[in-house]
Amino acid sequence: MTEHIHIQHLMEKCFLHKTIDSLHFWGPVIQFSTSNSCYDEVTLRIEGTFKLTQNGETNVVKREANDKLLYLTALAHQKVSSVQLLLPNNLCLQFVSGMQLEVIGDNDQFEGWQLQAQVDDDIMLIVAGPGEQLTLFE
Repeated sequence: MTEHIHIQHLMEKCFLHKTIDSLHFWGPVIQFSTSNSCYDEVTLRIEGTFKLTQNGETNVVKREANDKLLYLTALAHQKVSSVQLLLPNNLCLQFVSGMQLEVIGDNDQFEGWQLQAQVDDDIMLIVAGPGEQLTLFE
C-alpha cells in the first residue's frame, strides 16, 4: 500500500492544477502544461478503455474504438482539479469544468495507461498493466 501512496503523490505532482495543452492522435497521448511544474514534459498515453463524463452523461470508450480521439478532444484546455488512483489501477482525473476522465487500468493482456514525466534526460514512468498491475519506473 505504501507504493500506492507514493504513486498517488507522484500523480498529484504531475497532474494537479495542470491544463491539457495538446492531444496527439497516436496512442492517443494527452500532453499537459508544464508551467509551474518541476517537469519539462508530462504526458498521459491512453491505451485502454476509458470513461468520459460530461454534463451528467458518461460515455464508455473501448480500447479498440476508432473514435477515441473524438471523445478526448472535449478535454482540450481543461484544467485538472483532482487526481485519484482507484484500486486496483484505474486513473481518475476530475476537471474544474466538472468533466471526469477515468482510464481503466486492467485491459486483459494490454496496458491501460502510461504516465510519463520528464526532466532533461530523467524519466519517471507509471504503467497500468494487465492483471491489475501498477508499475513505477524511476
